[in-house]
Amino acid sequence: MKQVKRRHTPYTKFKAYLEEAGVKQEEVARLLKKSTSALNQNLNGTGGDFSVSELRVICTTFEISADEYFLRPGVSK
Repeated sequence: MKQVKRRHTPYTKFKAYLEEAGVKQEEVARLLKKSTSALNQNLNGTGGDFSVSELRVICTTFEISADEYFLRPGVSK
């Protein structure tokens, strides 16, 4: 089995939120004006991280907290 090289920890909590809310990754990608593939890499930690402006758009649109869904454990505020 091939080991996946991650640049950061995956955003599993946000991915679970999207699934529970019935929001498709394609919708979030369109919102951020990026490809679904690029969004998927952001979410899974295999690509770059979200920018501050992208997090602002996500959190404002879905009325969620960046601290709750995107802050990694052990990272101080």
